[in-house]
Amino acid sequence: MKNPLKKLVRTIGTEDPLLLAHHPTCEYYSHHVIELYGRKCCMGCFIVYPVGLVSLFALVIFRLTVFSEQIANTTTLSLYLIGFLLVSPKVLLKLLPGQRTSWQRISTKATLAVGLAVVALPFVFRPSERVLTLCLFFGFLVPYVGYKAWTATDDCEGCPEVDDFPNCSGMSFDGTYTYSADDQDR
Repeated sequence: MKNPLKKLVRTIGTEDPLLLAHHPTCEYYSHHVIELYGRKCCMGCFIVYPVGLVSLFALVIFRLTVFSEQIANTTTLSLYLIGFLLVSPKVLLKLLPGQRTSWQRISTKATLAVGLAVVALPFVFRPSERVLTLCLFFGFLVPYVGYKAWTATDDCEGCPEVDDFPNCSGMSFDGTYTYSADDQDR
């Protein structure tokens, strides 16, 4: 059976690897990527977006079917609290110093995505809560992405080419990678 995702990932990875893994292609950034069908992909994008979309879709389906009454009777504030509780492990790990294992990074990115889906749910079914939901959603997302951008070069610490960033060899995006083999365990 043909796997269209595999074909898509391999084709994009061959023609424009920057679209799959937009992080420097060096050992200092190897913990930001996962391998999918033989191609390096951004761990954040390939975990957060699919998990978030599937979670929101599942919550909408549950709200329309099996758990209709339970979700409908859950207060908006409760949904926000549940969502932010699911987001909190990622935020806490981001604030703590040191490296995380791949499992820790993947699991906290997944809970982040589920949490954001729970926070976004009132936007779908509660028109009177849409403005507040958007404010909370983007009120979290904008500072979080800003923090990630602000600390993006922290991983360059110890690199002999740190002063050359962004013109270092890790920013070549030519499809070659210098990740060390043991970095998948970090």
